[in-house]
Amino acid sequence: MAVCSLQGTWHLSNEGNRREIRDVEMSIPGDNVSALVSAGFVKEPYYAFNEKELQWVGREDWSFCRDFAYRKQPGTRAFLCMEMVDTVFTVFINGKEAGSGSNFFRSWRFDVTDLLADGQNSVHVLIRSPERCAEERSKTLPYPVPYTKYDVYSPHRNLLRKVQCQAGWDWGPCLMVSGIYGDIHIETVRRGMISAVLVDTVPVCEQDFSGTWKASVTVRYEAIEPCDMLFSLELSGKDLQLSQNRKQRLLAGENEFRADFEVPHPALWQSADELKEAGRKENELYTLRISAFTFMDAKTEEEADSVAVKEIAFRTLSLHAEPDEDGCSLYYELNGRPVFAKGANWIPVDALPSRWTEGRYRYLLEACVAANMNTVRAWGGGLYETDCFYHLCDLLGIIVWQDCAFACSLYPATDDFLADVEREIEDNVRRLQSHPSLAVWCGNNENLGALTWYEESRQNRDRYIVDYDRLNHGAVEKTVRRCDPNRTWWPSSPCAGPGTFGDNWHNDSEGDMHFWSVWHGREDMEAYTAIKPRFVSEFGFESFPSMEGIREFAPETHTNLTDPVMEYHQRSPSGNSIILENISRYFRYPSTTEQFVYLSQLQQALAVKTAVAYWRSLRPHCMGATYWQLNDVWPVTSWSSLEYSGKWKLLHYAAKRFFA
Repeated sequence: MAVCSLQGTWHLSNEGNRREIRDVEMSIPGDNVSALVSAGFVKEPYYAFNEKELQWVGREDWSFCRDFAYRKQPGTRAFLCMEMVDTVFTVFINGKEAGSGSNFFRSWRFDVTDLLADGQNSVHVLIRSPERCAEERSKTLPYPVPYTKYDVYSPHRNLLRKVQCQAGWDWGPCLMVSGIYGDIHIETVRRGMISAVLVDTVPVCEQDFSGTWKASVTVRYEAIEPCDMLFSLELSGKDLQLSQNRKQRLLAGENEFRADFEVPHPALWQSADELKEAGRKENELYTLRISAFTFMDAKTEEEADSVAVKEIAFRTLSLHAEPDEDGCSLYYELNGRPVFAKGANWIPVDALPSRWTEGRYRYLLEACVAANMNTVRAWGGGLYETDCFYHLCDLLGIIVWQDCAFACSLYPATDDFLADVEREIEDNVRRLQSHPSLAVWCGNNENLGALTWYEESRQNRDRYIVDYDRLNHGAVEKTVRRCDPNRTWWPSSPCAGPGTFGDNWHNDSEGDMHFWSVWHGREDMEAYTAIKPRFVSEFGFESFPSMEGIREFAPETHTNLTDPVMEYHQRSPSGNSIILENISRYFRYPSTTEQFVYLSQLQQALAVKTAVAYWRSLRPHCMGATYWQLNDVWPVTSWSSLEYSGKWKLLHYAAKRFFA
């Protein structure tokens, strides 16, 4: 196997009429808005009202081009492999079409053997305007598919398989970026490639977690033509070195085989709490390496036709829902022990994908551990996160609740849309299944409740319930269960449990609950103690960022709380008035902006502390409190405990105590 990386310097041009931009140097992985900012064509979108001036970017087509050298090898096939391409694209090699796609969440592989020249080549990725593509799709629908709109938004975002919050949210900007944010390379092989490696671990003797464990490895291989292959499987780690070889007769297309390892007394994967108790910072991970060789090749690393490497761990981890006399419980169980979920909701690291750096991921996740959290919920309006995110969660012992990428909307249930979603789920479940931190696949965020939010769905209830069922249970659930049958499936958040279609915003007796009476309902903090929930996966209270955070988006003369710039960086309807109303409820009214900022953060910390301290006292009746939200995608007034810069708000300091 040979890999020709196409990351590095590319050139960006637009195909629109607003403003001509030609051959702007940019880095891939990267996005068009970040490139325009770096080149000085546009202003920093997070400052003042600059976001408004960048709405045209999402309404134009963009070209990403570069040249590269490639050496052809007789008897091989070459594949262009692409990840996180945003969103509707066509790719050309040396001016000829190599492939196309329209789903940001999928991985792409195109056979480009016959398009490549021996020597210099060019690659050109044309990405169409996401806003115009969504508008075009809306006109082909047999009936409207409604979605939630925000102060600044891009219409019909629910018709595109793109990060949903990029179209605007009640804490985020509308920046409909385009680009390539993952790996892009040409892979040259002789017989084919390993397309997926799935791993399940279980103790050989049930509930004997200190004894021998079995690691069941499933290898999927895509063969170009019928052939014989030798697979070398190696499992290594602390005081462990196991290997085995498997000869396989393969058919053209997808093939699958399974191999088992028995591992005596492995180091078990532990939660962040357990690591701290043991005086450790990170988990012991084991390396699984699979190499594919033709029978004629010498067994050397250099001559492997395809190689896949996974880091795994030994543990049992699930989300339990069990009927009881009070309703239905909900809790994590790790290696036979129930775990109270202490954590926060995770949104994308930044509104601009070029700023999704490993350093930012590590800082945010280490801040979770520093505040005594043991879990995060990867929210459905974002993405199936980068490999870096899950790897860090594996190391740090952070349990992940993963929403599938649907949020706060109704969605189409056309045959084409459902087929595309099935492939999206397949790609991501197979990519992420081996991560020990991943506990649960959840179908969506609040789409069940959204059935009652719109006039169209209230007037045509059955039509939209059928569409919801076809998408969430017919496509998403069935694909998850087929690709990852041993991991917990949870239909929606909030949800009373499998097989239910009830609104769980106000039901505290079963399943997970989103409790927003104290913010959106404008009730006082004491309302947190009026419920006895089983697991609260969303609740929260807003605050202003610090004065340093405010100065990231507001000039010194525009920091008055009623200034238009301050109000523009508050996306929750009536948000500032709710903050001020509660300050007057609990404190003497301040006289300066600095005092308002401080008291807003103080009351945010007090509100969330009131909830968590009470709900933790209800254990084991209540077994989870994950507040909204951990981080910000830009400098803004929001529910976060970490400002956009990473600075801790008072809430994060308080969390270190109330999650201790």
